[in-house]
Amino acid sequence: MHIACLDTESTSTGKFNEILELAIYSARGELILNSLYKPKRNRRWPHSERVHGISPLMVQDKPHFQDCLRKIQKIFDRSQMVLGFALDNDIRILEQSGVTGLVPEKCLDVRELFWGVYGDELAMDFYHVPSLIKCAEFCGYVWEEGSAHSAAADAKATLYCYEVLMRKFIQKYELCQLPDEQEKLTDEQIYLGWRRLQEMVRVELHNRAVEKAKGWLYLIDCPEGVLLVARKKPLAARKSKPSADGTGAGKDTGIGAGIAAATATGNDAYGAPSRGEAGQSKSRVLAGIELADYAKGYDVMYARFKDKMLPHGPGEKNYYRLTEADIEEFKLYTNVFEA
Repeated sequence: MHIACLDTESTSTGKFNEILELAIYSARGELILNSLYKPKRNRRWPHSERVHGISPLMVQDKPHFQDCLRKIQKIFDRSQMVLGFALDNDIRILEQSGVTGLVPEKCLDVRELFWGVYGDELAMDFYHVPSLIKCAEFCGYVWEEGSAHSAAADAKATLYCYEVLMRKFIQKYELCQLPDEQEKLTDEQIYLGWRRLQEMVRVELHNRAVEKAKGWLYLIDCPEGVLLVARKKPLAARKSKPSADGTGAGKDTGIGAGIAAATATGNDAYGAPSRGEAGQSKSRVLAGIELADYAKGYDVMYARFKDKMLPHGPGEKNYYRLTEADIEEFKLYTNVFEA
């Protein structure tokens, strides 16, 4: 299998980020590209220089990345798999620099492979996989002194991790038999592991999207009118304050009493009710519904009640004049999440 295991180092300068170094290893462990590039826009990059050590002086006589694009593109065009660690960052800057064809189906992020092997054992969150240095050490890789963070050294470590982890991944999920004496995986074995990992990642991302979409919509009666509020978390009741006689008997602690505390800062909300004197809420909840996709629900309800919106100035909240029938319709609304 033709594999391009890559790493990039860049200026890390926001939207004007440019590639300073690109290294690519083949599946056989051959360093087929290891080049420095002179950026077109940036003259200094002190923050990233402290990480990778590439100074403006080191690249002042080097070609621009775009001048070498045809040669680089050919490497990726003939590759069946593109490997990297935190690969999305590398792909983003490569595509910004003109490289094409780095489609998700062709790419394998070794960070995701590490999660696939050790996620359960280490109780590891999908988005909190350790750094390449730690993952490499976990896989038994020995860094050459001072080499980490050069593109060539990181790409070499990534390839090593891939070979160790793909074998462990296939064995963990019992995708096929791997004889102890077999040193290299066959293309068929690699594809088995690759497809299984892609499916695991797809399911994980889908489940996270489902959870992220869940939330609540509320209609809140305020002095200015009815406010439509969308929140990731439900409004919580505010704890009762002790009374003057110390008995603990205080004011109403229902959901209405907790509105000011829960939404005054606009916490994950599309709108927030007004507050009265001394921070006391003058609002009450008319209705609340839990939805599979609360952002979509907000858009639907906004469109539904748009003609009932009260006049307001630029930057002011949208208040509505709703009838009992409108409120009942709101209570009956539901939706499903569509990825």
